[in-house]
Amino acid sequence: MQDTKTTESIRSAIRNYILDQFPAAAKRGVQDDDSLLTQGLVDSMGALELVGFIESEFELTITDDELLSDHFESIATMADLVESKLKTRESTWIS
Repeated sequence: MQDTKTTESIRSAIRNYILDQFPAAAKRGVQDDDSLLTQGLVDSMGALELVGFIESEFELTITDDELLSDHFESIATMADLVESKLKTRESTWIS
């Protein structure tokens, strides 16, 4: 049975991780469209931690080509990347 993730469950998992791991984000609070990098809530090392979390949590591999700040700018952009990769994986399972 495939574990289908909803957009909100993906966002929620990412949001919870950020609030647990990044004190500045927890102190300020964070919305799904907030710019985590520009606002200094997550630094470059934090972005790498987020990559590791996403790969582990959603059983995905983030390729070098996907390691763009645009993909890790906000909870929403990270969720979009995860959702896109999950859809791609599901379509290859079905084929």
